[in-house]
Amino acid sequence: MKPKLCLYTDSIEPSGVGEHMLTLAAELSRRFCISFVCPASQSGLAFLKRAKALNLKTLALEMRGESVKYELLNDWMHTHGADIFHCHAGIGWEGHDGIDRARAARVPFIVRTEHLPYLITDSEQQTNYQNMMRAVDKLICVSKKVRRSFQKAGVPVRKLEIVRNGIVPRRVCAARKIVCARLNLPLNARIVLTAGRLTEQKGHRFLLEAVPTIIEHAPEAHFVFVGEGQLKGELQASVYRLGLQSRVHFAGQREDVPKLMTAADLFVLPSLFEGLPLVILEAMAAGLPVIGTRVCGINEAVIDGITGRLVEAGDARVLAAAVLEALEQPELAAHWGEAGQKRFEREFTAARMARETFAVYEGLLQKHSAASYELGERSFAAVEMA
Repeated sequence: MKPKLCLYTDSIEPSGVGEHMLTLAAELSRRFCISFVCPASQSGLAFLKRAKALNLKTLALEMRGESVKYELLNDWMHTHGADIFHCHAGIGWEGHDGIDRARAARVPFIVRTEHLPYLITDSEQQTNYQNMMRAVDKLICVSKKVRRSFQKAGVPVRKLEIVRNGIVPRRVCAARKIVCARLNLPLNARIVLTAGRLTEQKGHRFLLEAVPTIIEHAPEAHFVFVGEGQLKGELQASVYRLGLQSRVHFAGQREDVPKLMTAADLFVLPSLFEGLPLVILEAMAAGLPVIGTRVCGINEAVIDGITGRLVEAGDARVLAAAVLEALEQPELAAHWGEAGQKRFEREFTAARMARETFAVYEGLLQKHSAASYELGERSFAAVEMA
C-alpha cells in the first residue's frame, strides 16, 4: 500500500500556498495516497474543488466568522490517519493547531514548509513557535534566505531543509489585441504587469510613485495591477490624486494571468519581503523580463542584469529607472526574458520541487522502517534466547 500523506494549511487565503500544495499533490500522487485539508473560506473552497478534481481526499475546515474551527480535524486525523502530515504555513503563527492534532493522532512524521522568512516579533508568539517546533521532524524552507532566518531564530540545523518552489507553467497563446481589448488598453500600449495581493508586503505604492517618471519618458506605458486586497481603495485614491486613471488599471482577481503575460512587455514585483513568489516563476516561464526587489526569494530567482533587474525595496526612484531601462531597450529586455525562461527550465520546475520534497519524506520513512526492523530483530533475538 502507498503511504498516506496529508497536505494541510489553515491559511484563510491560501493563494500561493494552495497552489504549491496542489502542485505537490499532482506530482506525488503516484507515490502517496494524498489528502488535502484547508479552511472552507471562499479562497479555500476553490482549492478544495481543484483537489477533488485530482481525486484527493479532502476536508474543509469549518469557519467561525474569520476564524477556523478545528473540531472536525480531530476525528479526521484519527479516522483517516497519515504517515506524514505536511503543514504549509503562509506565516510563522499559522498551522500550530493542525500540528498539535496530528501529533495527538500519533502521526509518525510531521513536516512543515515555511513560505515566508521568520517574521515573528511578539515574545509570546516566539515561545509558541519554539514549542510547536518540538513536534516537527523537518522544516522545509522555500529559499536559502528563508532557511537562514529560521536558523537564526533558533530552529535546529538538523531539522532544516531547502526545497525551492517550482511550478508547472500554463502554456497559453493569446493575441495581444484581444488582451488589450479585455483591459481597455490601446493597441500601442507598453504593458507593465504586476500581480499580487494589494497589501503592504507587495509594495504597490512604490510602483505607483514611479509611474509619473516612467510615463514622462515612456508615454506609451500602461500599468496593470492584478489582485485584490485591503489597500485597493487607498491605491485607487492615489491614482485619482495623481491623475493617472488612464495609465494605471486595476484588473481585479483574475484566472487569466498567463494570457496577460503573453501580451505584457515587462513584469514588476516591488515586494518588501517574500519567500520565493510563484508569480515570479510564472513570469520567467513565460519569457517575460522581470524587475524585482532585492529581497529574500526574489533575488534567488532573478539574476540581476542577466534575467532581469533587481532594485532596493521601497525606492520608487530606482524602480522607475529599472522599468525605463527595460522599456527603452527592448533588445536587452528580450534577452532578459529568454535567459529567465532558460533559468526557469533548469531550476524551478514542479518536477524538481516534488523530487526534492519526496527525498525529505523518503529520509523520514526509511529511518522509521530501519528503526522498526531493528526493533523486530531485537524481539526475534529475545525469543530465540528464550
